[in-house]
Amino acid sequence: MENKRDHIFLSYATEDWPFCEWLGRRLAAEGYAIWCDRLKMLGGENWPNDIEIAIAERTFRMLALMSRASMRKPNPQGEWQKARAMGAKLGVEDFLIPLNVEGLRSDEIIWNFQTINYISFSHSWSDGLAAVLKKLHSVSAPRVLKEGRRLAIESTFMKTAIREESEILVSNCFEIIQIPRYLRIYSVNASPISKSEGHELRKEWACSDVTPSTVLAFHDPPTDVAARHNFQYVKQVAWRDAIKVDGIDSRDLVVRLIRRCLDRLMTEFGLKYSEASGNFFLPRGLLHNDRVPVTLPNGRKSWFSGVGERKYSTAKGGEVYRYHLSPSFDIVREDNEPTALFLRNRVHLTDSNGKELERRKIPSRRKHLCRSWFNREWCVRTLGIAQMLANDDMHIRFGPEGEQQLVIGAEPVAMEVSHRICDELVGEIDESYTTWYSGEEAGSDDFNEEE
Repeated sequence: MENKRDHIFLSYATEDWPFCEWLGRRLAAEGYAIWCDRLKMLGGENWPNDIEIAIAERTFRMLALMSRASMRKPNPQGEWQKARAMGAKLGVEDFLIPLNVEGLRSDEIIWNFQTINYISFSHSWSDGLAAVLKKLHSVSAPRVLKEGRRLAIESTFMKTAIREESEILVSNCFEIIQIPRYLRIYSVNASPISKSEGHELRKEWACSDVTPSTVLAFHDPPTDVAARHNFQYVKQVAWRDAIKVDGIDSRDLVVRLIRRCLDRLMTEFGLKYSEASGNFFLPRGLLHNDRVPVTLPNGRKSWFSGVGERKYSTAKGGEVYRYHLSPSFDIVREDNEPTALFLRNRVHLTDSNGKELERRKIPSRRKHLCRSWFNREWCVRTLGIAQMLANDDMHIRFGPEGEQQLVIGAEPVAMEVSHRICDELVGEIDESYTTWYSGEEAGSDDFNEEE
């Protein structure tokens, strides 16, 4: 046989494309160059575009995918006839290798192909593939496709999920524009602060009690707090010029105080704190209709439910639970200095009366709620929370104006990339399957985009 015959030709009906695509990639991963009109990148170099030339000059063997669909289609049957003719011309009896994809009976196969031995895939694709590979090995089919495994993987993404189109990626990272310049040190002239008192103190003041008699903060304590504990201002330290303050790394203290400022910011806005989870959450009734308004990057106005209810199916019937969006912040350091925040949205789950769910119930309800929240849904919630906490100038501010104010940009860090993931390829969730599989019951849509 001519050396240039180095392709395995896949002949199929359109209805059998999912199987053909799987088979083509598996063969390519084994090093076989594939001729298939929709898998060109698996054909190696000098891939022939013309089917006639491909069969007459480049095909080593043709795999005929026989199914009920292909039994009705003239195009694949025409390709099979040409392959049989080419096999007769070359003196290669098995030039055409039929694959019985759907377990067809002999009377369902067109009459002039009923006597040809075929490889069955009806019981197991794995066994069928093994038989095909054994057959190709027995006829010494050339394996000329270099890096076939890599090409098979790349064809999966390039064909389905990635497109060479620019896209703006919106992150959940927000720049810290200004950190207060000074750490202010206060002494306790009354009795030393106990651990429980320190915990209660931080609910009223963004501070850090480094010793029972010493407290650090960016800002002065509220008047009633100062009077209660008889705080006395001692001095202020430019933290960037100090390695340690009261024996503690100054950068660690700054990170700690930024967290306390954000906690106070959320408290003052009206968010509630869960002692059990250690997170803040949007309480019911804080916002009008519990909706969080948001402006998308394209300027369109939207909203989403910050609080809502869902129904979860159990053996005893339906169980209603309530969810509350629960934002939290992680602080990013660069060269050991805080530079940005990661805003992460979680969900706080309760029963319909507001009682926090038992720990064992939380994972299943969270999965039930968030199963249809993809990049877009999480992005919208991130934007909405940041905008909710920001002033009109799109900055999140805490503390008095001036150099002691903490300022965070409310517009997330964004970047332009040359390729994009095709989110639109994600199909609608089959709710009937999901309900059957996990005992869950879908809730109503809680995201709305206004025209």
